[in-house]
This record gives sequence, C-alpha cells and structure tokens, in this order.
Amino acid sequence: MKYLETFVRGVAVLLDTKIVRVQGRFFMLCTLVLVAGCSSSVPSLNQYLLRSDVAGQFAVTQQKAVTGFGVIIVAPYIDGLGLVLETPDGEVRAARDHQWAEPLRDSLRMFMVQEVSVQIGQRVRLQNSGESDWRWRIDLRIDELHGTAEGEARLAAYWHIFDTQERRVISENGFVETQAIKADGYGALVAAEKQLLGQLARAIAASL
Repeated sequence: MKYLETFVRGVAVLLDTKIVRVQGRFFMLCTLVLVAGCSSSVPSLNQYLLRSDVAGQFAVTQQKAVTGFGVIIVAPYIDGLGLVLETPDGEVRAARDHQWAEPLRDSLRMFMVQEVSVQIGQRVRLQNSGESDWRWRIDLRIDELHGTAEGEARLAAYWHIFDTQERRVISENGFVETQAIKADGYGALVAAEKQLLGQLARAIAASL
C-alpha cells in the first residue's frame, strides 16, 4: 500500500511539473507577441530639411549697398520641430513623427538669405557677420506657417527695412498668402510651404 501511495505522489509531482512548464512557455509566447506588436506599431520619425532650391554665386567684394537679415522671429506655436496642422475645430497641432530637421528660426534664416540674394543679384548678409558696412537691415517675423483644414498651406509674415545710415525704418510690409497642398502627406505640405516662402522672398526683394 505504501508503494502505491509513493507511486501516486510521484505521478502527481510529474504532472504538476509539466503543467508549470506548459504555463511558463505559454507566458513567454504571450510576452513575445506583445513585444512584437508594440515594436511593429512604433511609427518612424520623418524629418524635412528646409533649404532653398535656387542656385546663385555672389562675390561680397563687389557689393556697394550691403543688405542683411537682422532679427528673424518665429511665432511660438511653430517654434518647435513638429510640422503644424490646423484641425476642422480650429485647433493647431504639431506632428510628433513629421518634423523639421532644424528649428525654423535657424533654417528660415538660411533659406531667406539664399532666396533674396538671387532676387536682388547680390549676396545678402547675416547679422552674425556684423553690420558695420550695412546699408539696409531686414527684420522679419513669421506669424503663421501651417497646413489648414481646407487643404492649404498658410503663411503670414511681416517685415520692415531699416536704414542703418539714417537710423530709421524706411518701410513696413506684410505678406499673407495660401497655397494649395497638391497631394496627401506631410511631404506635400512642406513643398507648399516652401513655395510660399519663395513668394515671401520675392516680396521682400521687391521692397528693397
């Protein structure tokens, strides 16, 4: 009788061990499935570099009346990296997975310098090069730059031209325009915003 009880206990222990192993394997499988699902659902980060597409060569030594960009201010709601869209409810939201490669306050400066330089036929300077030999300084504020709920890109900007010799503002200007977004996706939004910024550069050049 003792032998039978010992045998039964041994079988029970063996069964419990197999059950624990099966449960352990099932738990590991569930964990792997969850990890795989989470990793596959993580969106990729897309970054867009704002640079001018126009080409031009300029010699600073040939300039007579030097023009330069001074202060460039970007509205706080677009001063981050995320591209901004307006919702049908009138809210504006910055994308987490579609971003500018650089802060707009930096990339806009390089973009506008190149675009305006081509328009006026001479190299426009940056403020960090010094203003001692400047004749005109352009101070610019970008007040709006985003995609609208109507499928357009919108740009609102204001600038003034400052005469560094007479020490006075000689003109104040504004620019508010929209551009249709021609395709789906943030890449098309970037393309439309670049078109608007090119139009702004031409307007600035015309005001000099």
